[in-house]
Amino acid sequence: MRVHKQPTHLKWQVLSFLSLILLLSFSPAYGEEIPISVKAILPDNQIAKDAGYYDLKVKPGEKQELSFQLYNQGDQDATVNIDINPAYTGDGGSFVYTEDDTNKDSSLKYPLSSIATSEQTVSIPAKGTTVTKVQLEIPDEPFEGLILGAIRVTSADAKAKETEETKKGFNISNNFAYSVAIQLRESDDLPKSELAIKKVFASQIAGRNTVKINLQNPTATIIDNVSYEATVTKKGDSTPLHETKVKGYRVAPNTNYNIPISWENQPFTAGTYIAKVKAKSEDTEQEWTFDQEFVISAKEAKELNEQAVDLEKDYLMYVLIGAAVFILVVIILIIVLIILSKKKKKRKEAARRARQKKRKKGKEHDKRPTNDKRKSRPANRPTSTTSRGTKRK
Repeated sequence: MRVHKQPTHLKWQVLSFLSLILLLSFSPAYGEEIPISVKAILPDNQIAKDAGYYDLKVKPGEKQELSFQLYNQGDQDATVNIDINPAYTGDGGSFVYTEDDTNKDSSLKYPLSSIATSEQTVSIPAKGTTVTKVQLEIPDEPFEGLILGAIRVTSADAKAKETEETKKGFNISNNFAYSVAIQLRESDDLPKSELAIKKVFASQIAGRNTVKINLQNPTATIIDNVSYEATVTKKGDSTPLHETKVKGYRVAPNTNYNIPISWENQPFTAGTYIAKVKAKSEDTEQEWTFDQEFVISAKEAKELNEQAVDLEKDYLMYVLIGAAVFILVVIILIIVLIILSKKKKKRKEAARRARQKKRKKGKEHDKRPTNDKRKSRPANRPTSTTSRGTKRK
């Protein structure tokens, strides 16, 4: 379910424009000396006249050439790479201008890289200046809202230095990166911004278990100063397992990005979970709420847990395994004792029967047979002579 308040349209436009003043970004990667600096030469169709970035109002099918100045303050000639990339929102909540296929969003119809082109490599003399050109070709079909991206300037020999110096054990020096924003629009009327939830999934950041909530801005607008409250619960249980609160996110047009929720160095457990998110733009007062069910499979949990660093051990599992082994051993011992007891009883019974049989045989042996015929005759039986004499009388 999604709930949002209607923004104050004019206020929202003004705040969005002002927020882009910060889009000129400088991010030195290595070294103490940064010999290169850049400057946007603003054309007549520039909207924000005092900005350090291009904020241009354009027309369908229009072609335009932009001038971009580079300064080399070093004592040696320098070579730089120039890339033109769309704007994305990074997981940290700020705009990112590096090309990344994982950040491409299906709602982005015209990425800046398909509209603007420039030389890929530019040489700048020592203590000198070079002006390079950026060619714009606006699509014939009108577009709504904003197209946002940047010209990105990096050291051309950074990778070569990184390979060579890393092998020698040295640090990379004089490497740099500049991004100068280009924002295009055809109308001052911008569509109402919107947020949607795409998916929730188990992942990792710097080797630590993290659940990421992937949100999408499908509209060609900037949503500034967004705060989030997010929790993860086990399905069927309202007690939060993990939660996060962040603020100050800047959401680029037509982009998707992740809200990370740390799993606090705990192992993932297979199961079904519910992610709940409350988002609010402090500038426009728009609000959104999301509930999303997601599953962590046993295979997924096992793989991520094996890759995780500083993972807390689940000693309960070992206790349960130990208890189960102990109970099994006790049961086996009881069965063995019962079997031995029965065998011992059978042996005793067999021995007793053997003794009884032996005694019985001994008694039968003591009964001797007799041949005394007198003992078999009746005591008062008359003799044969007497019998015969009696008959003769």
